This record gives sequence, C-alpha cells and structure tokens, in this order.
Amino acid sequence: MNESNDMKGVLTLRLSAPDGSVVQELRPKNRIVVSGRTLVAQLFAGVPGGQPPDRVTHMAVGSDATPAADRQTALLAERPPRKAIAEVSYVDFDETVNNVTTRRVRATLKAIFDFADANDPAVPLREAAIFTAATGGVMYNRVVFEPVTKTNAFKLTLLWDVTF
Repeated sequence: MNESNDMKGVLTLRLSAPDGSVVQELRPKNRIVVSGRTLVAQLFAGVPGGQPPDRVTHMAVGSDATPAADRQTALLAERPPRKAIAEVSYVDFDETVNNVTTRRVRATLKAIFDFADANDPAVPLREAAIFTAATGGVMYNRVVFEPVTKTNAFKLTLLWDVTF
C-alpha cells in the first residue's frame, strides 16, 4: 500500500461591497514553497538543538504577477499591512484518487483586509501568501491570481484551504 501526503492549498479570495454582496471571487491554487515545506517538517519533527519554528499567523497580499516558484521566500511586491489570521477551522474528509481512498485533513484559515486596508486603485493585487509573523517570518506558500482592484469601497476576505 502506498500513501501520499501531498499538501495542497486553494485560496478563496472574495471582494465584497459594504452591503456584503460579493463583487469578485477567485479560487486559485497555490504553491507551497520550500520554506513552507521545511516549516511543516520542523513543526512535525522539531529542530535538533534549535528553537522550534512559529506556526503561521498572518496573510499578506501584493501586486506582482510573477509565477510562484519553490525558492521564493517573500511576496515580490507586498502591500502592507499583513492581516492576522482571524479564524481557523478543521475538517476531515475522504479523498479518492485512482480508486484509493485516503482520509485527509483540511485546515481553513481566514483573514480580512477591511475597507481601509491594502488599497491602491492604480495597481491591482496579484499575489498572496501565508506567513509566520506580522513582518518578516517564514513564507509558507504563494499564489498568483487574476487582477483584483482593492479600494476603500471593498473588503477583501481570504479563505485559505490547506489539505494534508
């Protein structure tokens, strides 16, 4: 029997008007970068003779559309501020691939960029990531998506599903 523990993530990016109506919604898949894979390995097994890493705590957005790559450790054009992860939930489910069913766990993380956050009507958002800190820290993943114009007329909600 073979088992695969391919981590994967999908971002639901939701731009909402003040009345709560959804103006734009995207669902791009992300790339878990090497620093993120190392983070998970160190959280699992520890760091011999060293300080254990911090868990993920913040999400960030930016404006660069360069494709995500394994060795990236930061967003390429981050737009402050990073937002704290406001909610986390977990669910387990069955995933069947090639007639083999595996029980998976999905963590869903939520962060909200309110009406006054990350605005620039001239430069749309094109990238997002999850980090272990409000500044600096370890980048777990990176996703590039279709342009999203964020102004003070909209709230941006990021719902990140990460499957283990």
